[in-house]
Amino acid sequence: MKKSFLAGTALLAAASFMLASCNKKNEAASGAGQEQKVVRINFQTGSLCYAPTHVAMKLGLFEEELAKIGQKAEYVHIVEGGATLGEMIASGKVDAGYGLYATQLQAMENGLPISFTSGIHIGCTKYYVRADSDIKSVADLRGKKVGVPGLADSSVMNLKRKLMDYGIGVTAANNEVEFIAYASADLAIALNNGAVDVIGAHDPIATKGEQAYGFRKILDTGTDDKFVKEYCCQQFVTHKLLRENPEGAAAVTRALQKASAYVQAEPRAAAQLQIENDLVAGDLDFNAALLDELNFQPSRSLGKKTFDSAARQLQEAGILKAETDIEKFIEQGYIELFGVPDGYIYDSETKTYKEINGSRA
Repeated sequence: MKKSFLAGTALLAAASFMLASCNKKNEAASGAGQEQKVVRINFQTGSLCYAPTHVAMKLGLFEEELAKIGQKAEYVHIVEGGATLGEMIASGKVDAGYGLYATQLQAMENGLPISFTSGIHIGCTKYYVRADSDIKSVADLRGKKVGVPGLADSSVMNLKRKLMDYGIGVTAANNEVEFIAYASADLAIALNNGAVDVIGAHDPIATKGEQAYGFRKILDTGTDDKFVKEYCCQQFVTHKLLRENPEGAAAVTRALQKASAYVQAEPRAAAQLQIENDLVAGDLDFNAALLDELNFQPSRSLGKKTFDSAARQLQEAGILKAETDIEKFIEQGYIELFGVPDGYIYDSETKTYKEINGSRA
């Protein structure tokens, strides 16, 4: 009896060992060659408007959302004077990020493989004349020279749309305003020296120029009736990420929406985070006041409405090609991701995020 028991025990032990060994081999085989997925996110320094990205990085929101699905974040620094965001996307070095959506519209039409997923903030682009200028509003810009950070920049796209409302020609066949590109830091000098009649600039450069030279503002996208509900800066993901990792695309969108809601509720804390981490220079009071002035309440539905309106009007202006199927362009250029709410609200007292669902378009 004892021998039979010992033999049975030995056989059971051997079987258990073999089963455990097989399970380990199967686990190893199933995990072989599978690395943790990484989402590469762009960021820039020196720009107050990048506050949501900076917050999501430094408060761990990207990592938190991606960790829920077993993934991680990496950050790609876009340096002024180096490869542009568009070039980094086209070369496959960036998977997701945030920026001025209108700056990318022509590139998207020409094949830049990205789609936008949420509006992040409103405002930040302002247009100035010298204090002694006879220009009173956008209606007076026919025949004038406008200094801008780049000829495909959103400052150009927005102003052309506004000029069209006043019947001022912006098409190739009837262009009644001349746009001249300058480095952002040189725009205020160009206006002050009379090289241009108007400048379009993004904050903080815009407001710093106003304070330094006493410029007079003729248009502010944060308060103008046409733009006050339009998102200048939006979240994007690449088509490769959408195909291969839609969960990652949704995770980074949620993270940036949360970060934007945080900036909306805590502009001073966001400004301090930027300064303390050497992401943005400047005076805390000045930076905090500018962030407080901007609208960082995120919205996917209003972001899409912005994209839709701009694409249609810019095609009318001849900036987007007449032969482009605008319905298809909008459908592919702005998408709704599963698991992403319309936006979030941050509660400073409880330090929690509340989802906003349902369209606000």
